[in-house]
Amino acid sequence: MKRRGLLMKKACMLALCSMLLPHAYETARQRLIGWPQQEVEEGLIPEGLILKKQGLETAVDADAMMVGETSGTATSQPDNSSTRVIRTGRQASNAEGPGREYEPVMSMGIPIIGYLGGSKLTLLANQTNTQMLSVLVETNQGHMIMIDGGTEGDSAHLVESLLARGGHVDTWLITHPHSDHVGALMDILKHPEYGITIGNIYYSFAYPSWYQENEAYRADLVLDLLAAFQTLPAQTLHGDIFKGQEIMVDNVKITVMNQPYLYTHNAINNSSVVYLLEMNGKKAIFLGDMGEEAGKQLIADNPPEKLKCDIVQMAHHGQDGVGFEVYRILQPEICLWGAPSWLWNNDSGSGMGSGNWKTIETRKWMAQLGVPYHLCIKDGDQIIQ
Repeated sequence: MKRRGLLMKKACMLALCSMLLPHAYETARQRLIGWPQQEVEEGLIPEGLILKKQGLETAVDADAMMVGETSGTATSQPDNSSTRVIRTGRQASNAEGPGREYEPVMSMGIPIIGYLGGSKLTLLANQTNTQMLSVLVETNQGHMIMIDGGTEGDSAHLVESLLARGGHVDTWLITHPHSDHVGALMDILKHPEYGITIGNIYYSFAYPSWYQENEAYRADLVLDLLAAFQTLPAQTLHGDIFKGQEIMVDNVKITVMNQPYLYTHNAINNSSVVYLLEMNGKKAIFLGDMGEEAGKQLIADNPPEKLKCDIVQMAHHGQDGVGFEVYRILQPEICLWGAPSWLWNNDSGSGMGSGNWKTIETRKWMAQLGVPYHLCIKDGDQIIQ
């Protein structure tokens, strides 16, 4: 028991160090662990830890901060202690439906270091209690690429983040015109005194009448966004992007994967434009809020080898987005979740699983697919570099 207590104390010290000093993680791991492989196999040493953070459990894989080859998802062992042992590894499923026999994956809450070869990706955290998507990518040369940007309530944090990096966004990509994706951008465009400048904005929208016919209560937002665009020079706006178009920003190649799919069901979500970013041998796909119908069309229009990625932004914040088959084809090892705590836990106010959202179902899908690393906005700004 004394030996187990000492080992667990070392494990907790490692986890704390990884959060406070991520760049020193590997050195700390070598000094603190020193764990014989036999002890790992016997279950005396956790291959990963579950840490209590703001009342929620956050999974931390022992090699998560220095990602190389990964072995799969984490599943828990019964334990009554506050820190439980978890094991990693893919599982075969006999379930009748995707993910049914799996425990939902858990988020890491700590940076992933040494992955993007000099580039950097930051999943910005929500500043209000709503779902949102705001992703900042920095090239090897330090130029900025934004994907969406979040709600108007997220604008101050976004502006602060951009100004800390010089304030000029080279390329702004828009997946679709919903307020939880473009609200912050609209606020920035209406307030030039914030000091943010933008070189290029890429998007593809339907005719205004289409929004009026399919989601009339959101049609005014589209008109407001288009009006805000008029504050910019004409050469900044690229509203005619097309499937297969490639955009280069330093070492980052951006590929437009689809024209908007104009379904009448779940209309604006399904009209999301998907972007593939390639940087230093890694691929990241951003699905926006794409729904099941458009997801099926996406994999019909693109061969699997073009969709295979290392990082995926979970469609519609990880719930009621694209189907299981899309993620099976994408085969990511890192998932980005634009979900606040209530959505991550499917909590409508009466505890985990009390809501009608499908986040837990999607988390089980990721467990079945063996996706090992999950970054979620509920844990604050999330970094891959």
